[in-house]
Amino acid sequence: MELTQDAFSIFWVTDTQFLSESNPALFKMVNNWIVDNWSRFKGKMVIHTGDLVQTGAVVQEWINADDAISVLVKNGIPYAWCAGNHDDLVPDQATSGWIGNIQAASLQPSLASKVVNAVPYANWVGDFHNGMNTAVTFSASGLDFLVVCLEWNAQSDALEWVGSILDDPTYANYHVIMAPHAYMNPFGSLNDPRWGSELSDFIAGLQTIMDSHSNVFLTLNGHFASETGYYTPKPINGRNQLMYDRQDCADNPGDQFGRGIDNPPDSDTDKVGGSTLMVLTFYPEYNQIRAKTYDVFQGKWRSQPTEEYTVVMFPNAVPALKVPAQ
Repeated sequence: MELTQDAFSIFWVTDTQFLSESNPALFKMVNNWIVDNWSRFKGKMVIHTGDLVQTGAVVQEWINADDAISVLVKNGIPYAWCAGNHDDLVPDQATSGWIGNIQAASLQPSLASKVVNAVPYANWVGDFHNGMNTAVTFSASGLDFLVVCLEWNAQSDALEWVGSILDDPTYANYHVIMAPHAYMNPFGSLNDPRWGSELSDFIAGLQTIMDSHSNVFLTLNGHFASETGYYTPKPINGRNQLMYDRQDCADNPGDQFGRGIDNPPDSDTDKVGGSTLMVLTFYPEYNQIRAKTYDVFQGKWRSQPTEEYTVVMFPNAVPALKVPAQ
């Protein structure tokens, strides 16, 4: 696929917990694929929206995750991340902290910031809660972007940290991508039947922040197990909201639909769907973002409507033009 002159891409990875738990080689393959395709897609940033490991108290899983993420470090590719509920030291307990920044060198802000700052077009903004939340900037095609990655069920202090960044005059003219671990579910709901009450304060707080900052134009999140993901058909309050998380999927070539959404665990034990990643290619000249989904395990692009689609880049800007066929 040939990109236009001004096009550039973000590589989006999420919910790799089963890979860190039992298939670390496949997790490493994901990041090697990013390295191999970085120039092809004019890569600018890698974003991991959490659940790096399955059980946050298991050291070996962090060692496995670190080995995979170190592929990016060794190749000078900038990245940002947030902690998911499985990354918590006590599962689903947002206040329990984590050991990710202790057991994985690649998740230590001191190292990650050096990787980001070494790239001439990017800068490390900061982190919060021992690296469970991170923020970076990057520039491309004359545009400045701010990426803020938010941990599972971020508490009020973390939300205040986010607000302080967005309120900083330095970033007033930056286009903001908000990347929380959990936000919109596979059906577009912000009140998921299982997690709605637990996340209600976080989601309400995040919405308040985003609604008061019109430069937030895009949200990304994983967490909610899905076969094909979801994106809002129309922008909401001036922003597109995207999600995907294939963590539970078997990706058995003989199974047309994989495991679907939260099927019983005895239906398959492979759980290699976390090796799926999304490439978000931005076309500023057309005011559009094209999403494409690649399955590293199967070595092929996925083509369902919620896996390959185009959305308006800046909904509040001029009407989008059609991107030429690729």
